[in-house]
Amino acid sequence: MELGFKPDSAGLHMNAQTHTPEALDLRFVAKAIGDLDALVRAVLTSLPTSKPWQRQLRAQLSEADRLIEVLRLVVAMDRGEQEVAQAGRELLTAMRAAYSYVNAGRADVSTRAALLLGFNLAEKIAASLGE
Repeated sequence: MELGFKPDSAGLHMNAQTHTPEALDLRFVAKAIGDLDALVRAVLTSLPTSKPWQRQLRAQLSEADRLIEVLRLVVAMDRGEQEVAQAGRELLTAMRAAYSYVNAGRADVSTRAALLLGFNLAEKIAASLGE
């Protein structure tokens, strides 16, 4: 019997309609990516650029925003597991760099808290995609 599609990609789409653990995991990843995107954009919008550390943080968060879009595209294009996991790891690396930079610098408490949340979301995304 010829299926006409790859079983792996079909399973990904079929599970999104059911309540299996894999489908719940996919929903979590999609929600976490959306939440991280909203958080990064909110920090970018509210961050002034008057000080050098703010400009550096803005550059790091712009890179993270770009990597969020790359991750979304890789998932939407139904690329291989390795490519999806790599995109998740790259996003985690960018968020780790931004959080480390803010944590060691002069950022206010709310910016640090936002980036800690973003880093934790990126960790969960990368862990879910890397399994």
